[in-house]
Amino acid sequence: DLHTAYRRQRQMCIRDRAKAVLEQDPKGKEMAEEFLKLSQEIELAKYQGQEVPEEKNEKLQKLTGILGLNTVAMEYLHAFMRFQMMMGDISKSIGDVVKEVAGE
Repeated sequence: DLHTAYRRQRQMCIRDRAKAVLEQDPKGKEMAEEFLKLSQEIELAKYQGQEVPEEKNEKLQKLTGILGLNTVAMEYLHAFMRFQMMMGDISKSIGDVVKEVAGE
C-alpha cells in the first residue's frame, strides 16, 4: 500500500543520508564496516551451527563499546539495521504471496 511504500522510501533516504555523513569520517566508516563484517561472520557461524570463537565475540563487544562513542557511525548502523529489517519484511511479504499463489 501507499503508506508502506512511503515508509520504505523514507528508510532508504535516512540510510543514504547517514551513509553520506559517515563518508566524511574515515575512522568511523572503517569501524562501522568492521562491525558489520564481524557481525555477519558471527551470525553466519551461528546459523550454520558452528561454535563462535570467544575472541570474535570479545572483539565485537569491544568494537560496540568504541562505536558507542562515535555518534555518526552509530546513526549509520542504526539506519542500516532498520533498512535491513525493512528488507526482511519485504522478502517475507513476497514469500507469503508466492506461497499463497502456489497453493502452499
